[in-house]
Amino acid sequence: MQNQERSYNTAQIVLHWAIAALIIFNYFVSEGMGRAFRQHLNDSNTGYNLVSSLHVYVGLAIIALVVIRIIVRLVSRKNKKSSQNLLDRISHLTHETLYLLMFLVPVFGATAWYLGIHFMGDVHEIAMNIMMSLVLLHAAAALLHQYVLKDGTLMKMFGQK
Repeated sequence: MQNQERSYNTAQIVLHWAIAALIIFNYFVSEGMGRAFRQHLNDSNTGYNLVSSLHVYVGLAIIALVVIRIIVRLVSRKNKKSSQNLLDRISHLTHETLYLLMFLVPVFGATAWYLGIHFMGDVHEIAMNIMMSLVLLHAAAALLHQYVLKDGTLMKMFGQK
C-alpha cells in the first residue's frame, strides 16, 4: 500500500479516536442488551437500567459523531492519486464499509429500540459483528504499516508526521 502524503487534521484525529472508544465501549457493555430489549418491547417503561441506557445514548452519540466525521472528511479531503494496487483498493473498500457500518449499526439499534422492531435488533447485532471484524482488520493493517512497512501511516492518526 502506498503511503499517502496527506496527514489528518485535529478534528479527524479526535473524531477517529472518540468514535473508536465509544464503539469499543458499547461493544463491551452490550451484554444483557437482548434481555433489556425484550423487556422494553413488552413494556416501553421497562428495560431501562444504567447499562442499557448508556448503550442506547452512546449509540445515538456515535450516529452524531459519524455524521460530523463524514462532513469533516469531505471538507478536509485533498486530492490523492487513486491506485490500481489490489491492497489499496481493498483498503479503500474496507474504509468505506467501516464508515457505512459505523453509521448503520447504531441506526439499526435505535430503530429496534425506539420503533420496537424486533428484527432490527437482530440486524443490529449481525452488523455489529461484521463491523467489529472490519475494525480488527483495520487495526491489523495499521500495525502492519507501523511495524512491517514502517511507513508512518499509523503515526498520522496520532497527529505525527
